[in-house]
Amino acid sequence: MVMVNQAEEKIVCPVSGTFPHGPCTYAEILEHLDLGIIVLDTNNEEVIFHNMAFETMLEGSDEPIDYNSISTLFLQDMGKGNVSDAFGKAQALHYKNKLLGYTAYFMSHGFIVILIRDITESARLESIAEAVNAMENITYIFSGIRHELGNPINSIKMTLSVLKKNLGRYSRNTVHQYVDRTLAEITRVEYLLKSLKSFSMFENPSIQNIDLSEFMDLFQALVGKDLEKNGITIEVILSLNAQWVRADPRALQQVMLNLIANAADSLEGREDPTITITTQKKNNFIWLCVEDNGVGIPADDQKNLFKPFYTTKSNGTGLGLAIAKKMLAKMNSRIGIESREEVGTKVTISIPEGRRKDA
Repeated sequence: MVMVNQAEEKIVCPVSGTFPHGPCTYAEILEHLDLGIIVLDTNNEEVIFHNMAFETMLEGSDEPIDYNSISTLFLQDMGKGNVSDAFGKAQALHYKNKLLGYTAYFMSHGFIVILIRDITESARLESIAEAVNAMENITYIFSGIRHELGNPINSIKMTLSVLKKNLGRYSRNTVHQYVDRTLAEITRVEYLLKSLKSFSMFENPSIQNIDLSEFMDLFQALVGKDLEKNGITIEVILSLNAQWVRADPRALQQVMLNLIANAADSLEGREDPTITITTQKKNNFIWLCVEDNGVGIPADDQKNLFKPFYTTKSNGTGLGLAIAKKMLAKMNSRIGIESREEVGTKVTISIPEGRRKDA
């Protein structure tokens, strides 16, 4: 298709054009991008364009850059299932000693454009980030568990000691009361141990319906002591029509731990430090918001928040948000951050809406 630029009365076509400083072909621009590009003509089954970056990514290949080899390499899954779901979807494949990320787009008139990036290094850094982040989170959760385990264990010890000394004098009903008190404290310990057991990185999330009211009760018990020790108030306000979500409870717990840890750090030295957690329903998603009245994030730093290893903290690793974003993406969820210096930060997570387990 030929288009006329009426302002300058010059002809512009898909492969070349006239720029203010002289003629230049669009192919020349594409040739110098670090993004691999290849265009296939499905009607004639031929490659009609590929740039140098694409050749570089396939260095060491014994296969020619022709229609059949490219189709086999990048499009072999396109004919399976719903084709509309396959095109436009980011995918990855291991090729030689590289990991290539690619997306194929079906254009009009039978053309397919494939965009390819070498993501080997970013994947390596991400793996390191996951490992370090797991240790960072484990340290944080151990701090909460250390506080939480102390109370029930002391209570169990005291209850059993009193019961042992008075076993011959107490009535059957009184003995039952002491036993019930002990079992209740053991239940608290069991929850904490389950938190430890599930505290691991994973690739395949177990999506299920989660009651946010129950989830937040347990989560507050986990982090409440640490926050209280630092003088931080946590408020949880859940909307009645935004109570159920579909997510992996382990992943959601780790994401929330990251957000609470960041919020707590930003509240150091602030007057009336407060973290507020709220929910609301929008379309088919539940928006879970974590807001603080901390120091906020400078505008220049906000664009780098999700980059692995980027941090402005003296003792930070810059991994929490990068991992949180990846984990949420695996659950079809998203994360966004709004922040103003000396005002505070608001992190919003959109999670697919769930339903009652008995529905």
